[in-house]
Amino acid sequence: MIQAVPVTALIIVFLASVWRGYSVARSTGDRAWAFGAAKGRQRLAGLLFAISIAVLGVASGLAAMQPATRFASGGALLAVAGTVIVIVSQIQMGRAWRVGVRDGDAPLFVRHGLFRFSRNPIFAGMILLGLGIALSASIWWGWVALLAFTLACHAQVRIEEAHLGKNFGSAYEQFCHDVPRWIKISK
Repeated sequence: MIQAVPVTALIIVFLASVWRGYSVARSTGDRAWAFGAAKGRQRLAGLLFAISIAVLGVASGLAAMQPATRFASGGALLAVAGTVIVIVSQIQMGRAWRVGVRDGDAPLFVRHGLFRFSRNPIFAGMILLGLGIALSASIWWGWVALLAFTLACHAQVRIEEAHLGKNFGSAYEQFCHDVPRWIKISK
């Protein structure tokens, strides 16, 4: 059933993220979950993430139990594409993968794979997944949750950019010059 694809995709991203966190901790000894200790704007972004993802989860779950809408196929396609982008990007980050940032915690920044086209392919993939959910669910509060999620992503990206700039200086500035924040469409 095509309507179940977005909720399935969201569950897969959740499980992949939990697994990535476990893998990073096991291989490096570092905790990949930094939102728990977040303060200020990052704490607000994390809270907005959690609430908006929960609402998108409910929207996708409700949509899965309904007959397919005329946007179900497009929503499913976007959800799958977003999921693939998120998982591939998480793998490409290797030991640098984190959820949130902490002072003193910047093992490296990634410049290969999907990171050649976007400084934030995980966020871009997650927004694409959210768009697939909102489109498939076709309910107004799903669109509001997507907007809230997108705003949380934007806020977190700004926090991470400041963190990486502070830790990697001119190398990160050059990376920002070479690779767009969201997506590189052409050369």
